[in-house]
Amino acid sequence: MTYTDAHFHLVQCGMPPQFSADVTEYYACTCAHDRAEFARQQEMIASCADTRLHFVSAFGIHPQMPLEENAGFLEDLLRGGKIGAIGEAGFDLFTPEFAARIDRQEVVWALQVELAALHGLPLVVHARKALERLFRDAKKLKLVPAVVFHSFAGSPQDALSLLHRGINAFFSFGKPLLNGKKSAISCVRSLPLERLLLETDAPFQTLRNEARTAPEEISRVYQTAAQIRGVGIEEIAAQIHETFKMAYGISR
Repeated sequence: MTYTDAHFHLVQCGMPPQFSADVTEYYACTCAHDRAEFARQQEMIASCADTRLHFVSAFGIHPQMPLEENAGFLEDLLRGGKIGAIGEAGFDLFTPEFAARIDRQEVVWALQVELAALHGLPLVVHARKALERLFRDAKKLKLVPAVVFHSFAGSPQDALSLLHRGINAFFSFGKPLLNGKKSAISCVRSLPLERLLLETDAPFQTLRNEARTAPEEISRVYQTAAQIRGVGIEEIAAQIHETFKMAYGISR
């Protein structure tokens, strides 16, 4: 069995995932959002002794912390070829506190979209209550090699509309599937499998009464997604592995 996690936070989890022997391979994109976290992320990846684990290392200026001073660091990482994706980037208008920073969110979003296109890297998108801004910038997103919409909050029609605008879009879903989120379930049930990804957002994306999410819980997400699609877990795992490789430009 091969699991892939389209988006999680290795440093915040504290240690690499630990799977049983029936998991033959694990691929994941891990995102960092400040210099210290990125340095630790690189150390953890380098020291990982489990050869089944394969990481795409990403750095982004998160919309909840739209720090323009990190732009130079991001550009240094890109010039040095030290990351395989940019993200999370995007918009967060979920609370008044986040929405008050929209001007700064716009600045760092535009920069990261431009850099992803310039350097030919995937872009991991965080968007809460901001779907209209993604449609607004569809022409710019068309220039990005792949756009991974982490924890996509739109409908299947929204997803197809983004694809029809020429965006090489992939739509990722996590533990809200376990909680019965209708829009996520509808997307997983009806979107083409070659456009679907699964994730944990570990340790952050939790259900009611949970303190944190472990990356190993990707197995629960896969089980639920397979039930929604009405297929075996091996079948969905094989296809999502191929989709992950397409989205993140992995050849093996």
